[in-house]
Amino acid sequence: MSLETGANRADAAASTVSSPRGADALLAQFVASKTPGINARVYLESVRAELGDRHFAGASGSEIVAAMTSAMDDLLRALFRYADAEHGRRAPKLNQKIAVVARGGYGRGELNPQSDVDLLFLHDYKRGPYAEIVTEIMLHALWDAGLMVGHGVRTAKECVRLANDDLKEKTAILDARFLCGDEKLYAELDKLLIAEVLNRNQDKFFATKLEESRKRHAQYGDSIYLLEPQIKDGEGGLRDLHTAMWLAKVKYKVHSLEELVQKAVITEPEAAEVIEARDFLWRVRNSLHFLTGRHFDQITFEMQERIEPIFGLKPEEGQAAGSALMRAYYQHASTIHRFAEGLIARVTENSPGGRFFRRTPTRKIRPGVIVMGNLMSIAQPDFFKRDPLNLITIYADLQAQNVSLSGSTYQLVRDNLGLIDDDMRKDPRVAEALMTILSARQRVAETLEAMHLSGVLGAIIPEFGNLYARVLHDLYHIYTVDRHSLVAVRELERLRTGEFKDPTPLLTEVARELPHLPLVFLALLLHDIGKGHGHDHHERGASLTAEVSQRLGLNSEEIDLVVFLVRNHLMMSQVAQKGDLDDHTTVEEFARTVGSIDRLKALYLLTYADMRAVAPKVYNNWRDMLLSDLYLRALKVLEQGDREAVDPARRLATVKAGIRQYLLAAEAPEAAVNAFLEEMPDRYFFTVPEDDIPLHFDLMRSLDDRPLVCRIRHFPDLEFSEFIVVTRDRPGLFAMIAGALTANNLNILSARITTRSNGIAMDVFRVSHQMGAASMALEEDRWLRVEHDLERVITGQQDIAALVAGAHHVQSAGRKFVRHVPTEVTVDNRTSEQFTVIDVFTQDRVGLLFAITHTLFRLGLRIHLARISTNADQALDVFYVSDRDGGKIEDLDRMRELRAGLLEKVEQNPRTGASA
Repeated sequence: MSLETGANRADAAASTVSSPRGADALLAQFVASKTPGINARVYLESVRAELGDRHFAGASGSEIVAAMTSAMDDLLRALFRYADAEHGRRAPKLNQKIAVVARGGYGRGELNPQSDVDLLFLHDYKRGPYAEIVTEIMLHALWDAGLMVGHGVRTAKECVRLANDDLKEKTAILDARFLCGDEKLYAELDKLLIAEVLNRNQDKFFATKLEESRKRHAQYGDSIYLLEPQIKDGEGGLRDLHTAMWLAKVKYKVHSLEELVQKAVITEPEAAEVIEARDFLWRVRNSLHFLTGRHFDQITFEMQERIEPIFGLKPEEGQAAGSALMRAYYQHASTIHRFAEGLIARVTENSPGGRFFRRTPTRKIRPGVIVMGNLMSIAQPDFFKRDPLNLITIYADLQAQNVSLSGSTYQLVRDNLGLIDDDMRKDPRVAEALMTILSARQRVAETLEAMHLSGVLGAIIPEFGNLYARVLHDLYHIYTVDRHSLVAVRELERLRTGEFKDPTPLLTEVARELPHLPLVFLALLLHDIGKGHGHDHHERGASLTAEVSQRLGLNSEEIDLVVFLVRNHLMMSQVAQKGDLDDHTTVEEFARTVGSIDRLKALYLLTYADMRAVAPKVYNNWRDMLLSDLYLRALKVLEQGDREAVDPARRLATVKAGIRQYLLAAEAPEAAVNAFLEEMPDRYFFTVPEDDIPLHFDLMRSLDDRPLVCRIRHFPDLEFSEFIVVTRDRPGLFAMIAGALTANNLNILSARITTRSNGIAMDVFRVSHQMGAASMALEEDRWLRVEHDLERVITGQQDIAALVAGAHHVQSAGRKFVRHVPTEVTVDNRTSEQFTVIDVFTQDRVGLLFAITHTLFRLGLRIHLARISTNADQALDVFYVSDRDGGKIEDLDRMRELRAGLLEKVEQNPRTGASA
């Protein structure tokens, strides 16, 4: 806890110390002041300050929740008595009745410090002056106190009718709790609910709540193991427990976990475990509310760092701040999720209606293993002790039968994990069982996830088990390391089924053809096991993978493939996004490293799945184009093998001859065609698609005496627009164009610069449509402004630095907390034969690209190719540069000066916002 937070809380407590406690004292204050809303606000501030002190001193989650609920009860009861008296002063009561009922979380008695309040004002007969005055006084006071209040004013029969017509209303009324007023009126409602609501439309209610739960999980990430989870609505969050209890209330007519134990629906150990997990989640949620001072339910990186010391936790050495808290969170969220799933299964398996959930007869799969409905159970308590191999083969049964483990069997698996020891891990039958699961045509990822949840996967492969709940703090990975690996398996499996055959037909074809797909699944499972062992996780991971593969009994060829994939799992994405694929040496070196067509196909699939598993929008059409381009170019190199490559001079002559013929046929002047073919650099004809060359020729011819000529082309399917600028070359031209695009909130993906020997330059920029940028990139007026701004800059009427500084930058929906990314600059002369390659890795921010390119211009460098890659808060910009004479920067002092100059400029640039 920071000193500032403690001081603020102390001040708040001091300023509200005189606020009364208890309904009687509050009522007296309301009567004396006649300002119940102001008094209620001061009271709640005082209560929260007091509870904050107790929370930060180590109070449990349930202690704070109970105290907050009790304090709110006192406030509501005092307000009701005040409103009742105020009505008595204004008008006769005329035997009218009203009851105030808590609903939702408040009805369950589960108020966190900044929770909303949901109330039902229950009246008899028609709503009269009494109900109107009481509800008006109470609601206005609560609103003045700063509370968010949901409310309804109804009779008991109206409540029943609405509950039967609207399942959301039925859900809300399930948590009803009497607060104050006429208790007989509430008893009438309770009686009607049991008779006319709880026993009606059970199947429909169950189906609706489960569909709501599925949609909610999808909305909030569909995983417990998100790096910044939503504690209420995310998978494994409090809402999962609420959903299970709603179904149980309808089925078993209970109101608590303790009543479920009494009815033998769950065991005492199950209840104790979920109560402990719920208390942890409540305590985290209390922390979120106290630290933010508002209703806030996402455990962001910032909150993780601030909450962890409150719990007395410290991260392991080498782990990020907040990681110890999150490891504990994932364990408790898993408990909540597993319990909820198990309870829901028990409720729905024997649903009385039988129309939605039909009970399936019990089936015996093999001795000791039975399936009832969609659950698999073990019939013999010593099933695993008699043969520990069953701890693995039971999951092959699950996969084949398309079912899940029952709650009791899951616990039995957990209780027997100790049977998996070193000797068992070396048993060839274990390897055979795991490879059987990996080789199946369905539910590979789902089965691996079930094995991981129970601990079996980590027990047979401890190297993977070491990744459990391991947190990497960045803003583009959304999963823990272990979950990321499992999602990668899932994404490749989805690809194989044909789910993405329209957007990624090439990948789908490769996935369906590759015979070694089970080995790619294994490589995906293991590709990050080197994390947590220091730097160079891919090399450490390769070493560990070799050990695992040998233990699993793979042959030498299979081991070579899996180890190769783990060691090089980053290579293809790096080459595709950073490399100059038009440089034949780049592709040839990549192909030579890969070594074979089968390895290339496997690496292509692994790279795709790895990128898809980072976050939903990381793998997009732009990256698919880059990756597929590299794959096809490398495939061509590998297919040629040792055959003699085409002579570059002969290839150049062939390309020029074809272009010459096309342009002359289009009635272009022969002198202009000859000059174009002579003055454009040879590299241009090797790297530019031949279909684009006539357009470039026409643009250059149309320049004449104008300062520049521009053309914009949109490629929505590939998620980019292409901006072509033809002008006379001048120092800093790249920075000028980049600055004009930045000033107009356009995000650059790549750029290629070509300069004729007569001094005419053609710069081709690709601008992103990603992250909501498509609408801006497709605005005709915006491109007219870009052209206008660029013309003013080129003609000296506008300073480019001033243009960028003065522009209104549209930033992506922001996060106030941005984790620092240290700047790294590398200067490399090995990657390209012709150019020096500069990599800049740093915090993404508005104007970053312009800052870098303007610095390169001031350092006397020419930019020939740029590749821009942004992932959330991190930017990796790659520039292929030369000196002003076209040569590499090879002098060591000059290289040091270049690196130092870039570091200084980038570190000076403010770290706010996202790149434009």
